[in-house]
Amino acid sequence: MCSARLAPCLAVLLALSPISAHAQDGPVTAKIARSEAPAADPISARIGAEGIAPVLADLQSQDALDPKDRFALGGLEFLASLEATMRWQLEAGGARVLMPFVGNLPGRRDAPRETFTADAVTRESEALIAGMDRAKTALDGLADGQEFGLAINLNDLWFDLNGNGTRDDGEDAVTLLRGAFMPRAPEATPGASRIVRFDNADAAWLSAYTHLVSGVGELILAFDPEPAIARVMATYAKLVDARDRAMGTGQATSMDGLMMFSFIDPAAAVLDMLHQQPDPPRTRAARDHWLAMIADNRQFWDLAEAETDNQAEWIPSDAQDQALGVEFPDGLGETWRGVLSDGEVLLTSEKSFPFWRVPVGVDLGAWLENPTPLPLTGVVQGWALDPFFTDTPMLTPENWTRFSRLVGGRTGMMMFTLN
Repeated sequence: MCSARLAPCLAVLLALSPISAHAQDGPVTAKIARSEAPAADPISARIGAEGIAPVLADLQSQDALDPKDRFALGGLEFLASLEATMRWQLEAGGARVLMPFVGNLPGRRDAPRETFTADAVTRESEALIAGMDRAKTALDGLADGQEFGLAINLNDLWFDLNGNGTRDDGEDAVTLLRGAFMPRAPEATPGASRIVRFDNADAAWLSAYTHLVSGVGELILAFDPEPAIARVMATYAKLVDARDRAMGTGQATSMDGLMMFSFIDPAAAVLDMLHQQPDPPRTRAARDHWLAMIADNRQFWDLAEAETDNQAEWIPSDAQDQALGVEFPDGLGETWRGVLSDGEVLLTSEKSFPFWRVPVGVDLGAWLENPTPLPLTGVVQGWALDPFFTDTPMLTPENWTRFSRLVGGRTGMMMFTLN
């Protein structure tokens, strides 16, 4: 995709671990001569020195921005939303499990602190969607417009997790997002720059990522997580009280079942949410975001493959090289377009996905249009999906299999990278 996968922030969102070279079928595309990486733009050093928030506020205050600065604005809006989510997750302890976004935050998976309330996931999801909307507004029309290039040193990216305005240990973006939204590139010489130049094609890529994140946020809100979390937390508080009283009389230890909060309680909240009637406007909004993501993603590949330069590329075409030395297999753009097409026909009900027990199709598009509850037992047995069983042709795994074989054992990470 962080989004998420980042002008500076674009950089933050490449969900990729090192993609190993893979044997390719067919002719190998000739590479465009590789140019020297440009010097990082001044805004990169400003982010490194001041942080995301001050630089973003400065861009927001300006009336007219050139395309390069508009891309920086969109990227920083994306990064600021990511930063806020990570900061909340870190402060709230157990919220890291209830609403995971990245997996490398410091600290333990503790029971929820006072910063985690029943409405926290709803509030944070709404804030994340609003941030994605601001990013999309900044990016609107950039991919089709005047050519631009913004060079960012990824070493300048950091997240102010403790909110003190100072870059502290553990706040480096490359470290925090490595293996999640940053590629595990070959090790560089200590202190060496990691410069990526973002351009028109990357504006389409980042726009696609904002739609991906917004769609996930809308789906979470469709199930209204607050009542389920409130029930779980109310009971959890009673269990904590009972444990404390028991410990006072020597009847229990701190290793009792409450230590399982990081699994049992969040799982209970999620399963309870799935019993609720989803909000149709929210599920339809999720569908529309994902269709827009597919359109933006296709535009990205069209633009990338039309480029005639090979300079510090983020996601390269077959004729280009990746700036950090991560290998992208030839044919990736064509193969990924097939996966995008599969997603589109599922979302629009042109095809169905096969139910796991027998070869009968399930109409995902119909559920997104008029959703019903999805209790786990009903989904597994089938009765919850029965209203959506259909004779519409079922999707075959051909495109997905081609993609998986192409990228080898890094299918999941490459998915996040490409969104």
